[in-house]
Amino acid sequence: MVHDQKNDLIDHDMIHQPNTAEKLSAALQQMTTPLSLTLKDGLAFWQEKILLNLLLVSIILGFFTYIPSFALSLSEQLWFIAIVDTLMYSFILFLFFRKDLSFNIRSTGVCLISYVLGMVLLTTLGPFGAGPVWLFFFPIITGVLLGQRHALQALGINLLTIIGLGILIHYRLADFLLPLNFKPWFLALENPVEKWVVISLNFMLLNVAATLSLTTLLKGLQKSILAVSESEKKYRRIFENIPDVYFETNLEAKVLEVSPSIEKITFYTQDEIKGQSLFKIYNDLKQREEIIHRLITNGTVKNHEIDFIDKDGKVSCCSINAELVKDDNGSPERVMGVLRDISEQKAVEKEQKELEERLSRSQKMEALGLLAGGVAHDLNNILSGIVTYPELLAMDLAADDPLRKSLDIIQSSGLRAAEIVQDLLTLSRRGVITKDIINLNDLILNFLHTPEYQKILSFHPNVRVEKKINSAFPFIKGSFVHLQKTVMNLISNAAEAQPKGGTIRLSTSDQHLESPLKGYDRVAAGDYIVLSVEDDGSGIEPEDLKRIFEPFFTKKVMGRSGTGLGMTVVWGTVQDHGGYIDIDSTMGTGTRFDLYFPVSTDVPIPSPELFSLDHIQGRGEKILIIDDIKEQRQIAEILLQKLGYETASVASGEEAVSYLKEHKADLLLLDMIMEPGIDGHETYKQILSFEPGQKAIIASGFSQTLQVKETLALGAGQYLKKPYTIEKIGLAVKAELDKP
Repeated sequence: MVHDQKNDLIDHDMIHQPNTAEKLSAALQQMTTPLSLTLKDGLAFWQEKILLNLLLVSIILGFFTYIPSFALSLSEQLWFIAIVDTLMYSFILFLFFRKDLSFNIRSTGVCLISYVLGMVLLTTLGPFGAGPVWLFFFPIITGVLLGQRHALQALGINLLTIIGLGILIHYRLADFLLPLNFKPWFLALENPVEKWVVISLNFMLLNVAATLSLTTLLKGLQKSILAVSESEKKYRRIFENIPDVYFETNLEAKVLEVSPSIEKITFYTQDEIKGQSLFKIYNDLKQREEIIHRLITNGTVKNHEIDFIDKDGKVSCCSINAELVKDDNGSPERVMGVLRDISEQKAVEKEQKELEERLSRSQKMEALGLLAGGVAHDLNNILSGIVTYPELLAMDLAADDPLRKSLDIIQSSGLRAAEIVQDLLTLSRRGVITKDIINLNDLILNFLHTPEYQKILSFHPNVRVEKKINSAFPFIKGSFVHLQKTVMNLISNAAEAQPKGGTIRLSTSDQHLESPLKGYDRVAAGDYIVLSVEDDGSGIEPEDLKRIFEPFFTKKVMGRSGTGLGMTVVWGTVQDHGGYIDIDSTMGTGTRFDLYFPVSTDVPIPSPELFSLDHIQGRGEKILIIDDIKEQRQIAEILLQKLGYETASVASGEEAVSYLKEHKADLLLLDMIMEPGIDGHETYKQILSFEPGQKAIIASGFSQTLQVKETLALGAGQYLKKPYTIEKIGLAVKAELDKP
């Protein structure tokens, strides 16, 4: 405590105390400083200051001139001069202390004093006295205080005065004052007129030259000051309102000047950032080093992108243009430049790039889908025989016949091939045939008890599955088969991503989006049930993430994980259900798939009971089979005859129209694509023109198309996808025939 007091005393003693001269100088400076003007007022400030200085000097020095002049005037009986001197000195005191008077009044008073004194001295002491000096001073001080126009008027007054005095001398008019005992300009009366003319001409020449030079200089200076002032105001307005950030720093990056717009980018105010190092808001110091290197090498930096950390810790992307400013000796002095916040621009560019990538993915998947759809159609027609004939042959064999096992293997192989074809149809966006109200919670829980799920776990014994089925309203409109296969593929992928074991988190939740969500897909606003599958695996490479849904793109173990169509099925199924996909994957941490399905408000319909073959037997109804492929007609005829129906078959739409004009059929089994000739839709349309109410079901290997939907709208009852089993075709035919 004592130490602190001692320091306080030492500091107090070290405080500078102004001396008398400094106090006097400060007092005089205060007396000659304008009260209502500042340096920003330009020439007006300096004119006011000149006036105050002139009056103060006149008061101080004039006092020493006034005393001897007043004494001399009294001794010489020159009362007139003594009175004039006293009045002039008093008037100067009045003008100095009456600062409340306007500048023009006080300036005019000073100019009049110089003229009056000049005239008094000139008339009393002649041209060799101080009179010409005061007259010479008269237009000059007028120009300084009141401007060029008034200075020219003062010159005119001086000219008229000189001419008048010349006339007075030439005609000796001053002699009229002799009776009054007044001898004006008595020295001049002894000089010839010629001498006065020469003196007067030289006086006026110098007076005009000095006055014009000074007033022109002052006028130009005033214009320059006004121009600079206007320019400064203009650039100040620009400086304070530009959206970009102007800055100046020294070579150590200390901020010397910065525009107010810095607050929009960093949330720091001008005062908070001035005097601070610009480097403290850099997000990456390597960017700083790169800018310094460029400035040293090139002297400028153009459109260089840097990241700044704002006051709240948020990173903003900025574009910087900077220049290294040098002094008169060519040495680097400071850095000046402009910052532009391009965060929004970068976000727009990123979003545009993402949209382009999504469009490219969609176009690619669409092209592949068209190819896959055509291939699937042909394969389904081929697989019909492999799936159907083993079942027909087995029906004629005894239960213990050794051939039944071989036939079952053939049929099961055909069915597995049909599943792959179904995956291709999913890729073609034509896989979802019917949509029912499905409880997604129940679907997931049911899948966890299926052989497919057990098979996945058998390949990955160290993987465990955690489930959080939390959706309160889990109903969506879709295909049970496709959705279950989507769940299977996602769980299989998650297991493959954890070869050494780990956890798969399976969950459902409800989510309401009031605005679109930007993810892998752009999820539209609405109500969704979100199916999430998350793992702690190796993650997905960014390059692979762009291709993950392409068909046959896989890094999984072939032979265990299928054909490489698993994620393609996921993508196609989600698209067919009007949903969206979001993916969050980090290398070495894991991956999370979020599938957004629109919530359905429809009421679930209980599943119908299964029918046995006895329930689907026919009663001899006649069915016309319309298909351009001979094998398909044969398969359909055998199956339907086995079920107790009478059949007839034709190979084209034109043949079907001709046949029905002469014969009747209880039901049509109609193929959609028949070449050459009219397709299934046109065939049914022509038949209805002469046989309204004709019952029909559609059978096609190409899956659901626009023609299928239009044909169903015309009155066709059901859609049957090839290859079909005896049970499927029997159920479809029975259901349609039983309709009123």
